[in-house]
Amino acid sequence: MINEPRTYQGENDLEAMYDLLRQGRLADNGTYYVHPGDLNWWLFYPPLEYDFWESIYLWDDPNAAGQILGWALISPTGSTFDVVLRPGLRGSPLAWEMYQWAVDRLTVLAKHAGREQIGVYWIDEQDALLQGWLRQHGFALASRDAHLVCDLAKPRPGQPLPQGYQVRSARGLVEVKQRAWAQYNAFDNSADFDVYVQRFTRFMQSPVYHPEQDVVVQTPDGQIGAFCLIWPDSLTGVGLFEPVGTHPDHQRKGLGKAVMLEALERLQRLGMHQAIVTTGEDNLPAIRLYESVGFRTLRRLLHYKQMIL
Repeated sequence: MINEPRTYQGENDLEAMYDLLRQGRLADNGTYYVHPGDLNWWLFYPPLEYDFWESIYLWDDPNAAGQILGWALISPTGSTFDVVLRPGLRGSPLAWEMYQWAVDRLTVLAKHAGREQIGVYWIDEQDALLQGWLRQHGFALASRDAHLVCDLAKPRPGQPLPQGYQVRSARGLVEVKQRAWAQYNAFDNSADFDVYVQRFTRFMQSPVYHPEQDVVVQTPDGQIGAFCLIWPDSLTGVGLFEPVGTHPDHQRKGLGKAVMLEALERLQRLGMHQAIVTTGEDNLPAIRLYESVGFRTLRRLLHYKQMIL
């Protein structure tokens, strides 16, 4: 029987969490492991009203000081959970104990928040082991995402920009409002914009934000018309796109394609051999954009939900 996990204690734990993600991605054993950039996005760009640092739980390896068997991220709002395990534990009794602990912990939070259901994302469509366990424990398939990959060694098309537009790196805090405004509108956000700017400011001040990895298209009047953040990972050689968007006033001008092509070039110069991006399988405009710059759908990632009330 596995011991209770402990809470997050600092930077060494974060490095251990990254390490498990990289181990899992390299193992490619049937379990889908998110990219380390996904973890950065979750932890350093959370809503202002909460963060995830107090919702991280780690299982220490009793036989190896300083190493962990796995970790869980439990949404403080009671909505979703993630469990990341050492690859060799796949399908083991210890693995299922960790999953059960996360489900039990999230259920308590969800009921306290008055939620009717809980969920888990990032399940590989071919992961019969985890899907079987989830179904046995009352979860049902809720939605699918398309997970796309791009081989950076293959040639890519060019994309001329309309006159007066240019691709460049973001300039950090000096243009935080312009950068936030582009993303705010691209995703049709309903939050108060001043709060959104605070959130983006905090993200730009974090240790994981690098302006040269925040690629934007500047409009003729100096605003930001399109953007994408890239997250290179030197160990796996895979770069992640998260997020990608175009301001509605500047759509259908080729800006999204131009900003992604520049970002792909930057990832290749950084030594990456592959790029990945994920979106809802029904988000056809995004999928067409990604395919236009060389991505192809590799797999589907599933979202399961369980009714608790």
